[in-house]
Amino acid sequence: MCNEYLKRAAATNLAELFSEYGIPLRIDEAAPNRALDEPIRPTERATVLRPLDPARPTAGLEMVDLRWWLVPAFHRGPVKDWRAMSTNARIETVATAPTFKDAYRHRRCLVPLTSFIEYSEPAGWKKGQPKQRNEISWAGGDIRFFAGLWERATPADFPEGLESFTFITGPAAPDVRPIHDRCPPILTLDQGLAWLDLEGPGKTAFETLPPAGTFDIQVSPREQLMSAEMRRLL
Repeated sequence: MCNEYLKRAAATNLAELFSEYGIPLRIDEAAPNRALDEPIRPTERATVLRPLDPARPTAGLEMVDLRWWLVPAFHRGPVKDWRAMSTNARIETVATAPTFKDAYRHRRCLVPLTSFIEYSEPAGWKKGQPKQRNEISWAGGDIRFFAGLWERATPADFPEGLESFTFITGPAAPDVRPIHDRCPPILTLDQGLAWLDLEGPGKTAFETLPPAGTFDIQVSPREQLMSAEMRRLL
């Protein structure tokens, strides 16, 4: 399970990347600025890229900031009353789970990142102590993507509508397995464009795990204490 990641890339970096493929990227100029070294955590707003026309994803994408922690369209109460853990969507059930199945069929997106974080229990760890923070990246440190889903809901406290997102997780890759038993697929742009194709392979493209040596893991101390809510999630 991944509940923290970093995007050390500006909008211009993303635009340049997609321009190499001849894909227009429409940027929301009203999107809030975020420091590139600031970790992204659940319930915060973060950048996603979604097709302007879901049937033709390579015709153009838009870059928007949405809430990370998907609220399904069928939820009508206040956002705080949606307590189901939906920061991630399990690959095993994403096509059938009520929370995710409609988005999986119709509303896919890409979530850009440059590394993600998993926490583990170091030797001698005791309950209540900080866990070990493992930052996971890849050779070259280029921009990669989570396989995302987005949804629009109208909760009681957002009558104007609330758009939110989640991303796929599956069994851990060999490099990550000593730290956690789950891991999000990390996509190149080519793989990301295949994910956006609603007629493409979808989640079956992630059944083969990347080989050992794909990821680099850097251990670092926690930069700040986590909230009680985040402690429960870990």
